Amino acid sequence: MKSTKSRIIKWLVIFLLCVINISCFFINPIFRILNVTYLNGVLMAIHFSTCLIMLQLDYKYGSKIAFTLMVAYLIQIIFTFGKVRGNSAIPGFFNTILYIITLYILARKFIILEKFAVTDSLTGLKNRRGLFNEMDSLIFKKKPFYTVYIELGNFKQINDTYGHYYGDQVLKLVTQRIIDVLGTDGIATRINGAEFVVIIFDDEKVHDLTRKILDAIREKNSIIHNGIEITGYLTAYAGISHYPFDAKDSDTLIKFADIAMYAARKNNSNQITDFTKDMEDTFLRSIEVEKNIKEGFSNNNFYMVYQPQYKMEGKRLRGFEALLRLKNNGGETISPAEFIPIAEASDLIFQIDDFVLNIVMQEFSPLLKKSKDIVISVNVSAKNIASFDFAERIERMLKKNDFNPHNLEIEITEYCLVNSVETTVQNINRLKDLGVQIALDDFGTGYTSLSYIAKLPVNLLKIDKTLVDDITSSQKSQDFVNAVISMGHIMGCDVISEGVENQPQLDILKTQGCDFVQGFVWSKPLDYDVAKDMIQKVS
Repeated sequence: MKSTKSRIIKWLVIFLLCVINISCFFINPIFRILNVTYLNGVLMAIHFSTCLIMLQLDYKYGSKIAFTLMVAYLIQIIFTFGKVRGNSAIPGFFNTILYIITLYILARKFIILEKFAVTDSLTGLKNRRGLFNEMDSLIFKKKPFYTVYIELGNFKQINDTYGHYYGDQVLKLVTQRIIDVLGTDGIATRINGAEFVVIIFDDEKVHDLTRKILDAIREKNSIIHNGIEITGYLTAYAGISHYPFDAKDSDTLIKFADIAMYAARKNNSNQITDFTKDMEDTFLRSIEVEKNIKEGFSNNNFYMVYQPQYKMEGKRLRGFEALLRLKNNGGETISPAEFIPIAEASDLIFQIDDFVLNIVMQEFSPLLKKSKDIVISVNVSAKNIASFDFAERIERMLKKNDFNPHNLEIEITEYCLVNSVETTVQNINRLKDLGVQIALDDFGTGYTSLSYIAKLPVNLLKIDKTLVDDITSSQKSQDFVNAVISMGHIMGCDVISEGVENQPQLDILKTQGCDFVQGFVWSKPLDYDVAKDMIQKVS
């Protein structure tokens, strides 16, 4: 709406300038015949200044109008040769020629500047400003279109791992693939590091083209740098909004497409999502939670609790799982099930992981000097363990806090093996060499190849709570859990069951040979002081 108003105002001003210019055009011959030279100069100044303002208001169409008026003025001067005394038209002729040349130079300068202003220097696509120009133009013409917001899911990891040269080449490759798929059916733009926005006009083609673009992006990319070939794969997600159905201004259309993309990324199985009105509330809530996460560090709203883990035989303490909790500034608790996925969708998860690891090492390092068998287990995000320097950062933390690596257990999930497998496995092996223990969390709920998991140096398999919930009422659940325990033992791992809440569940797990348990049946998560007392009692 704001853009439409500004366009209307701009063209009203140009129209007014044209009226002034044309009025001078008709008055000018009269002054020339009367040989009122000082007034001729005033009229010429008005001609040129109005044309110059039109050029500045709109270098595309304003410049065309300005050139037309100036050429008409020049022709008028030529026709007055010999009809005025003293050939007073000659200075006006040469001045007008110079004015036209000046307008041409300025117009070319505006074209070059505008091109740089609306073009992404790396890919050659239109940038954010260019995107808004295109969208505003379509909206002004009331031409329906779709806004497709595309994000490369794991680009930052690739960029950090292999360097900016490789990242830039990947972006150029992605750009070419988008252009090849899109053809003349739309307009491609790059608005941020790994974020593209595509405008598509055809209702029937929008989803097919978007799917083809994502498929093209996910194809293997190979870049040769300094004689070394680096290959990798990208993930990509897309959100779609429609003009005029979803919104009627460019800002809101991009925002809604971004919200839909966020929903697609959150629901990993669906990589293309159309915007719906209920998504906006979810998005606004995620923004609020992200703000709470950032404030959590500065306002000390994060705190730790520790879930005891026990050996099945004799209920002896194995250690603790460190669990992060968050309150907002009003004291309201925000569930980890809500804030962790939001943190994972941004780089905040790296800050969270480092915060937890440092707190755990600082608090437990003095206690574990005498209790070398106690293990403190810390969950680490898939994004973090896939970063190229993760193992080195853990090693630095261990040395800084004088923490015995054997007392630390890093919990990973099967999801960490979906992307950047090579880097992830290297980090796991490096941690194992340091003496850090590795636990595979949520085992039995993922979809990674078992043959691949069997090759990982894992100490502990964790059976997810969802598999334990029904073992007292379902023989199938019992058989499944029993199979998981047997599989873990075949792989040479100990097995711990999470979320054990009652004695019947405990009894079944015991008969099936489960090694460790954690859950409300023996203890809820504890504050640090209570956990500290428990460690001191077994020391």
